[in-house]
Amino acid sequence: MGRKSREIIKANVDDVIADLTKAYADEWLAHYQYWLAAKWIRGMDADTLRDILVGQSNDELGHAEKIANRIIQLGGTPIMDPGKLLQISGCGYKQPPGDPNNLKQVIQDVLDAETCAIETYNKLAEKYRTTDLVTHEMLEDLLEDEVDDEEQWEELGGIWKK
Repeated sequence: MGRKSREIIKANVDDVIADLTKAYADEWLAHYQYWLAAKWIRGMDADTLRDILVGQSNDELGHAEKIANRIIQLGGTPIMDPGKLLQISGCGYKQPPGDPNNLKQVIQDVLDAETCAIETYNKLAEKYRTTDLVTHEMLEDLLEDEVDDEEQWEELGGIWKK
């Protein structure tokens, strides 16, 4: 982190890195959850849902990249051992349902993950609103993406309930 960057950050950098590391783990797990579900699902309408899951998976990977970049800017190191992702995660991971035809459960699992991400980013954006503006702005952008995602998945859930 540069000299001026260190001067303007008022938050405890170790706390910021710890919070971002947890969010980073969440994004990696969401990426994997959605990607794996896309490969697993079967049945009527699975192709439509599969394409959406793959797109969503790519978005979550992009979020992980943004967070990793910020962790590095702050002088931290992103999680290097994928086995630690579950230990550090705040939102966790839900494996695809045992029945690959249970598209409703896949949608609900994604909705649960998106809800957790919204809660996390909202809390962290508030926490760093006045103490780390760069992190705050990134978190606001991620929060906006997750809010849009939740709306999309709620609409999909309504379609699949019919």
